[in-house]
Amino acid sequence: MTPARLQTIEEIFHAALDQEPDQVGAFLDVACEGDEVLRRKVEALLASHQRAGVFIETPVAGIATRIIENEQADLLVGQTLGHYKISKRIGTGGMGDVYLATDITAGRKAALKLLPERFTADAERLKRFQQEAHAVVGLNHPNILTIYEIGEDHSAHYIASELIEGETLRQRLMRGRIEVGEAVDVAIQVASALAAAHETGIIHRDIKPENIMLRPDGYVKVLDFGIAKLAESAFAEATADVAGSMTLAETNLGSILGTVRYMSPEQAYGAQVDKGTDIWSLGVVLYEMVTGHPPFTGETPGETMSSILEKEPPPLTSSIAHTPAELQKIISKTLRKDREERYHSAHELLEALRDLRHKLEFKAEFKRSTAARKLAAFIVLAAIVAGSFFAFRMSRHRAVPLAPFPEKSIAVLPFLDLSQAKDQEYFCDGMSEEILDALAKVDGLRVVARTSSFSFKGKNPDVSDLGKKLNVENVVEGSVRRDGNRVRISAQLINTRNGLQLWSETYERELQGVFALQDEITRAIVDALKIKLAISLPAHEQRNTEGYDLYLQGLYFSNKGSEEDLRKALSFFQRSLEKDPTFSRAWTGIAKVWFFLADVHVKPLD
Repeated sequence: MTPARLQTIEEIFHAALDQEPDQVGAFLDVACEGDEVLRRKVEALLASHQRAGVFIETPVAGIATRIIENEQADLLVGQTLGHYKISKRIGTGGMGDVYLATDITAGRKAALKLLPERFTADAERLKRFQQEAHAVVGLNHPNILTIYEIGEDHSAHYIASELIEGETLRQRLMRGRIEVGEAVDVAIQVASALAAAHETGIIHRDIKPENIMLRPDGYVKVLDFGIAKLAESAFAEATADVAGSMTLAETNLGSILGTVRYMSPEQAYGAQVDKGTDIWSLGVVLYEMVTGHPPFTGETPGETMSSILEKEPPPLTSSIAHTPAELQKIISKTLRKDREERYHSAHELLEALRDLRHKLEFKAEFKRSTAARKLAAFIVLAAIVAGSFFAFRMSRHRAVPLAPFPEKSIAVLPFLDLSQAKDQEYFCDGMSEEILDALAKVDGLRVVARTSSFSFKGKNPDVSDLGKKLNVENVVEGSVRRDGNRVRISAQLINTRNGLQLWSETYERELQGVFALQDEITRAIVDALKIKLAISLPAHEQRNTEGYDLYLQGLYFSNKGSEEDLRKALSFFQRSLEKDPTFSRAWTGIAKVWFFLADVHVKPLD
């Protein structure tokens, strides 16, 4: 490539940086004058620049280096590495180029990451990486990228993994900050991945938006476990001069600066990394998701490291007006300079994030039910006025104190429907009722009847008042979000005397797994109450999922009680039996419906 050609690419590249993001495409149409090769070169540089996350002046020498690397990488397209045939390059970064490939042996698509030679030249470092990488292959977690194999073909070292559809968190952040609820959900999934990895002794070392993939279905995948260890020595060499005297021609300053922003203090001054390192980095990512910018910045790696070591991040309220206090508390704890003051484990951080998500979901549901609460308040006010006369009459009599709460007593409130379409009320009620029925079988535990606990549906009662009204010490409340064949259930156990949360958990399952999940939640509640099971809880019978869903709809309408609703219930129970003729509960439901219909003089033959 001629110097003149490089100069043209540089000029268009820098001119494109001055354009508004939505005008870059139109600008390139004019500037490249139909030269598609030229346009691809400029677009590749722009993409690399965006990934670096920093606006810097790039000298011609640096641009030439990048272009030559790009051209060498493109030569691999159509070639075969091991048993992988390369189709095209789909990504590039400091940890290597990524290609779309086909596994010739297994007949499946794969992502093939080719590791840079500078990371694999040191035999001892490569051996350490391979040891940890093979441990990563053994990880089986829904939020960790599945690694198929670590391979070598002649001098080329590669990692073959599952192919993920979606975008990186960095790409998502380029469109602006993320709403608190969504950011917390992403952080929960990353924390869950870290907790699983840490249990096996694996530290990520490089948690940042570029290493977090967002799938279209809402799932998060954490990338590059183990690879950061391979890059540590190379990175140390590149950042040896933290005063900022190096140039982009000597090292990729943008890539380094992008990594430094997520470094922990112990990484910044060269100490040993541990679980707390990943917790810090996730805190930085969470801060950036919510505010739209990282908490520690600088124009050079040295300035950024100095900020990490010496400065405190601005409070969230300096960027967004209404910030949950719990979120600020969580982020502040992850970003303590002393790692001993951070969360002691990713699991502990995960629990804090789940608790926050649960509160946010309930708060959102509470706001949506404002109109209903106003109507309820009017009815209550009318009742108070009407009842004042009776209160006056009764004031002459001494009040009889309520009996003390039974120590092992519980009420299960109807779960909230957080599904987007708000059409899963029957499913939420069914989950609550199934858990209530299971708890009722536990010896030594008094369970409030459904008619009493469900009378508080939609009222958002204070747990202390609820405890007094139901004469119960503990309550279970929760929420359900169903999306197709996947369901997420959040539940918490609260002591009504002091308002303390005794237990909380969020579960995500395929619909088929809901049956076992009901048992799992019941056992967790029993354990939290420190009740010793005299007998094992009966295992749920295996059910047809469609039949069970129809049964829950029948149960929902049967509890409403009107003739019209009872007839709907009968139809759902019958359809449930069509799916599974052996489903005993559906038969019981039909019997109950006919019993109730008899009260309105309807005969079964009708």
